[in-house]
Amino acid sequence: MIETDTEAVATTEAPPSGESNFHRMTSERFSALGLWGLSEIFRDERAPASYWSGDAERVLAVVHTGPERWDVYVSLLLRDAVGRYRPARHSGPFPTVRSAENAISGPLGHSALAASFEHETAGPPEGVDLFTPLVPDARMAPEFRYLRDSFAQSGARELLRVLQPWVIDLDGNLVKDFQSTGYSARVWEIYLRFAFAEMNLTIANNHDVPDFELVRGDRRVFVEATTVNPRRGEPGAGLRPGAPPSWPEDLMRHLEQEMPLRFGSPLHTKMQKLYWDQAHVKGNPFILAIADFHSPVSMTWSHTALPIYLYGRSAELVTGPDGKPTGVEKLLPGFERKSETLKPFFEQDGTENVSAILSSNAGTIAKFNRMGIRAGFGDKYVTLRRSGIRHVPGPDAFEPLPFDEDVEAAASLENWSDELAMFHNPNAEVPLDPEMFPGIAHYHLIQGEAVWFGPPGRVLASQTITMDPLNRDKHMWPQRPSDDMSSEEDETPPAATVPPQSSLDIPL
Repeated sequence: MIETDTEAVATTEAPPSGESNFHRMTSERFSALGLWGLSEIFRDERAPASYWSGDAERVLAVVHTGPERWDVYVSLLLRDAVGRYRPARHSGPFPTVRSAENAISGPLGHSALAASFEHETAGPPEGVDLFTPLVPDARMAPEFRYLRDSFAQSGARELLRVLQPWVIDLDGNLVKDFQSTGYSARVWEIYLRFAFAEMNLTIANNHDVPDFELVRGDRRVFVEATTVNPRRGEPGAGLRPGAPPSWPEDLMRHLEQEMPLRFGSPLHTKMQKLYWDQAHVKGNPFILAIADFHSPVSMTWSHTALPIYLYGRSAELVTGPDGKPTGVEKLLPGFERKSETLKPFFEQDGTENVSAILSSNAGTIAKFNRMGIRAGFGDKYVTLRRSGIRHVPGPDAFEPLPFDEDVEAAASLENWSDELAMFHNPNAEVPLDPEMFPGIAHYHLIQGEAVWFGPPGRVLASQTITMDPLNRDKHMWPQRPSDDMSSEEDETPPAATVPPQSSLDIPL
């Protein structure tokens, strides 16, 4: 289906001859700029073939195909008054992709460069300005100042400036929180917005609570975001000088006894809001989306505790009769909190109103930095390298597959939603259809056994090294360990000739 989303596009009467100044662009660059303005129907039914930009990216073009012969079109996207790229005109059909691309290089391209919106059709509310200060520097989060001023995070900064017209502030506090006391939580919310949009979910802006109303066709899902935060006196997540802090000494005990209570606290707080009783939510799936920022690099190990808390099931590796290692499920019927024992979350009263729990360990500024660099944003001297381990399919695969790659390499592929995991509630009154959230990991409890389905080769753990050979951010690093000039996933080792900035993210 080819539909024109906006009307009355002006063009020149007679386009000049010769080559237009349109140039090919990468899919990553086009997605960062123009993906968010394409309709759900367009993205479901059309297959992009190539991407183009002209007039310093004021005008974008995408060549796309359909299932039938001669079903080749060119769609133009123009930047509107608030900086959002929106479809303005569709041209075609063309007999081949090459003929459509030749048209972009010639008369069609010239006509597109003369185009402008004569008037606007209704669109989403105006977006935000994340970087104009709303609080004095003294009250700004150190993480925000580092994002605003550093060379190392210039990719994330430039990408956010492009994305911010699509970030809708329904509660009126987003920018102030982002710049001050709610930095981590607001980064998590902004990340979710673009992960959802990438999955071709339409984000409605009809209500300020819950955080997201997601639409696919005639179905709706509501999502409320929350985070695990530090307790009073704890340092919280953040980038700081020196080697990354080590994991808890008795990791399994921590994961099975202490971290479930950490996840339980914000989930319990959100449960008291009774979102599912609101008229616009009632009868639709409701999801709580949670990320952990309670201590430095805690997201690198705490992810395992979330399904333990939700389902009351852990696992251990034992040697089987054949002498080979095998995984054995370990039941945990409850978690001790002071004088009471908490049941697993999905067994607690009232949680039947929660269809699923969504989580990711990569919903931090490091993700924005990688995606920004891949799209061509950021300082030209800053380089990123990502290494880690990927999941290996198979019931007996206990050793993951290592990888090490340049973030800008063609073989290094990454999407916004890659590390997301959905934990389905087996007792939900309104179950969630996994097809609403394609391409991510989905966890279920089937006949008493915890199983998951998802894309093969997904990243289980990674470390992203950010390097600037000119060492231009050294003045921003604090001299005292108590100071913090960072963003969630990042850790910086002791100074070296070329001091790298290490970014740790271990998704579920």
